[in-house]
Amino acid sequence: MGSKESVKWPLGKPGRILLTMLLLPAVLSIFVQISGFNFLPSNEWISKAALPALAVGVVSAALPFWLILKSRREIDGVKKGFGLLIAPIAGYFFGKHLVIIAVPMLFAFIAGHLVELSFTVVDAHERGSKKCRSPVQVEGVPMLFDEICWVPENIRRELGPGQRIAVSGRGTSRGVFVESLRRVD
Repeated sequence: MGSKESVKWPLGKPGRILLTMLLLPAVLSIFVQISGFNFLPSNEWISKAALPALAVGVVSAALPFWLILKSRREIDGVKKGFGLLIAPIAGYFFGKHLVIIAVPMLFAFIAGHLVELSFTVVDAHERGSKKCRSPVQVEGVPMLFDEICWVPENIRRELGPGQRIAVSGRGTSRGVFVESLRRVD
């Protein structure tokens, strides 16, 4: 029988703490969005942060892949294969969202003030889901964060694909917690 040793983190306990500190904000930003607080990162921030987000995403994808390969634990082929497939995808997703979503959300939460950012409407007539009724979907924002929920019908009726809207709320030039929106002519 082989010994069941766990994976040795490359940077030890400080490495685990650093990894947790980096990925926790990305996970928390998703929970904030799911819990009903609409946050939209600005299109300007998304374009400026595209390269750093890609770099952090690739590193976040490579780390779990490398750790699974370096693992000394006995893992059967199916579990290891599944881990090698899913862990890098999840790592990339969380790493990229750390830069694109969590950073501007943190700035908006800590140093936010009343701002107004503009977005382009993709769809305003979808029924939505149980957690996001009467949504307005905007262009250029990552999935999960591309909808403004609970928009009144009188506003949604005025909106169509390609129209510009001004979204106001607490935030910075990097992103905004949505409080209201209006059509921009």
